[in-house]
Amino acid sequence: MNEDNMTVGHLIGRARSALLTGLDTELEPFGLTGAQFAVLKNVADGIAETAADLCRTMHYDTGSMTRMLDRLEEKAVLRRERCTEDRRVVYLRITESGNELLPQLRAAAVKVISRHLAGFAPADVDALKQFLERMIANGQPERSAGNPEKRESRDAGQPERSGGNPEKRESRDAGQQQVKS
Repeated sequence: MNEDNMTVGHLIGRARSALLTGLDTELEPFGLTGAQFAVLKNVADGIAETAADLCRTMHYDTGSMTRMLDRLEEKAVLRRERCTEDRRVVYLRITESGNELLPQLRAAAVKVISRHLAGFAPADVDALKQFLERMIANGQPERSAGNPEKRESRDAGQPERSGGNPEKRESRDAGQQQVKS
């Protein structure tokens, strides 16, 4: 691995750390952390229904996740609900107070991201999103560097250099509006 790749990884790590620190600070008045917000957001958005789903999505171990869910239950923003068909399954549900709080939490997250993107032109933000999406796609298990067909599908996600297809851009932008934080 050359030094340039390590520098990119280091910068991505620092950016993530700065975002999480900013989010923790912004959420402090609500008595929540960035990690707790991520749990609530994943449950509210239907990405995760159980603690196991959250562990897979957020790359947490089960013990840490159990403690975090305990704290969120203590704060009355999330509750556990045992499945009636299979008692081994415990679903996670956002409480009424959690649902009332979510818009403020999402606004805080958007504020942090906006602060970190200050000075970026809209085209820069679009390019950044496309680069990050491509990195994520390249890291998926089905990707294979030795398979030319898979390499081509990776290359298809490259940022458009000239304005691009307005219909594709509108479709992509509409999807991004739904995922603000």
